[in-house]
Amino acid sequence: MTIDPSPGDGSGRSKILRQLLEVVTNLWQLIIFLAPAAGIGAAVLLHHLDQISVALTWAIAVASSLSGLVVLATKKDTITKWLRKWAKHAWAALVGLGRSILACGLTAAVVAGVGWAATGTVAAMFGGSCSPPLDLRVLTAPENLTALRRVAAEYTTAGDTRCRPVRITVAASGSVLNVASGFQNGWYSAPGAGENGRGALQPDILVPASSGEADRLLAAPHPNVRLENEGSIGSSPLAVGISSSATGDLDNALAGRDRPRLGELLDAARRNGVQRIFRASPDVSEIGVLASVDLYAGGALGDPRSTERALGNATLPLSDSAALLCELRHRPASAERLAVIAPEQVLADYVHGRALGATCPAPGWGGPQLTIHRVSDTHTFDYPFIRVTWDGQSSTRRTHEIDAFRRWLGHGRLRSEAFRDAAGRPGTADSTGGSLNLGPAPPVTVRPYHRAEIDDALARFAQVRPPQHIALALDVSGSMSGGRSQGGSRFTYAVQLARTAAQTAIHDTDTVELDVFSRLQKQPPFRAVAPPGRRGAIGTALDGLTPQGSDIPLYDAIGDAAARVAAYPQAIVVVLTDGGSEAADPRGRATALRHALKTRPIVVLTGTDTCGRSASIKALGTAVRCVDAGGGREPNDVVTSVFDLTTQPGGG
Repeated sequence: MTIDPSPGDGSGRSKILRQLLEVVTNLWQLIIFLAPAAGIGAAVLLHHLDQISVALTWAIAVASSLSGLVVLATKKDTITKWLRKWAKHAWAALVGLGRSILACGLTAAVVAGVGWAATGTVAAMFGGSCSPPLDLRVLTAPENLTALRRVAAEYTTAGDTRCRPVRITVAASGSVLNVASGFQNGWYSAPGAGENGRGALQPDILVPASSGEADRLLAAPHPNVRLENEGSIGSSPLAVGISSSATGDLDNALAGRDRPRLGELLDAARRNGVQRIFRASPDVSEIGVLASVDLYAGGALGDPRSTERALGNATLPLSDSAALLCELRHRPASAERLAVIAPEQVLADYVHGRALGATCPAPGWGGPQLTIHRVSDTHTFDYPFIRVTWDGQSSTRRTHEIDAFRRWLGHGRLRSEAFRDAAGRPGTADSTGGSLNLGPAPPVTVRPYHRAEIDDALARFAQVRPPQHIALALDVSGSMSGGRSQGGSRFTYAVQLARTAAQTAIHDTDTVELDVFSRLQKQPPFRAVAPPGRRGAIGTALDGLTPQGSDIPLYDAIGDAAARVAAYPQAIVVVLTDGGSEAADPRGRATALRHALKTRPIVVLTGTDTCGRSASIKALGTAVRCVDAGGGREPNDVVTSVFDLTTQPGGG
């Protein structure tokens, strides 16, 4: 007689275990062959990491379901026996069913694990695709460009290096008037936005040097834009760099005082051989305006007129402190004693050979050695973080990324860049490696500039600055329709430069005229489109212009423009062109033009020709100033170079 093995019999248990082992083995084979194939197939078809994960999830679910059906189909006889004996062997059946469920659960877990592992493998193999990073645009004073570009690069590479969520561009903001006018007019257009398109440089973040300037901006009405001051990200006191050769004499004159008043320090410096004192120009520099607050209020060099006279004999670029010190670094060391009034962090960069803007990379040495002198009565630059929200451009993602960058900057991240933190404490770390020793730099009390003080300094400077007559001569020949590598046409870019100059560099007390030149039938090659008047008329005149006609020789354009201003005692001639046509005899024409010129025209090249390659510019030599507007330079950067009246001859 045949005896059925009871559930508790050893042979029965062995049979069940063999059956379960067979089920697990079959499912494992299914996993090995199907799961990776399903994952790779989904990756190839969908090409997106998120979609790969979704596809594999469904593949795993289907595979698990099919595995369960296979188990039911192949073991139906065993399951039937279990059901028939349910009443008699309920507990044993439940135990057996529990084992089967446990085996199936473990199998499903293994399936899921292998599936997600396959997802990671596929993502690594095929790379997936990343969403485009969000572009954030930051504007700041030229003195801060190097530092903010470095910390922005550090921030964007700190997280996921394959799929970076944000890309941060840092550009120079120009003068106080430049920034205010930019917001008033929706900022200027960008290349490719149409011949007279407007409004593309619109920043997401503004980092001015002073909360006083932030207050001025917040108080003014700005169409279609909202500004929010989110607090200081660092600080730097106004300091004076003086030739190290004068240190001993100054110590004796000041009786060893560490922090004299600004007037006392400058007076002692002048009495001990310091012949020239440099400060960035308020005409084109935010730092120049703020430094003038301290110079005018304390009478360090006398009244405002005496101050500007004392600072007016400079032969260095005064567009910003970094450019000034960069040019100084390129000069050979000499016994001459001089002084530079600038933020402490810019002076520290000079002293320690760190980068000073794009044209002075680190390590950089040369020029006279300077010692940083800190004074007791000057203000502190406190660098507020201004969130800028433009109508139609706000989004949850943009808000999140600006929030994250602001949190990361905190109030002391810039200490690694020779700044102090928001409380005035100095840092010692150097983001470029090594140690940045700032010397004996005790904490300072942060004393921000105030809005009323800035307004007063601007008004005083306007009173002592002589009114200028500016002639803008714009090339409207057909060649100006040619494209630029950065996008847009040469004419578009020249119009942007003229518009930006009228908005930001030309004062209300100045007179300005707009002339155009090209060769047209029945018209003079050089003709006026906006007669001498206030700057407000320039924008309207520019709106109606289009390129037409052929080139005229560059010498003729320069000569005609200079002749227009010959009667004015204070005149500036700016010629905006792609180079025009070269004269047949550049050297002979250049000699004649040099003798005829009564002013020094500024030629701005917007095309492929450069100051160093133009035969006409080289032949004219120091009779003209030339500014290269290529290389993707922002319009306000070019305009600042143009109206920095001490830019060196023959180069941009």
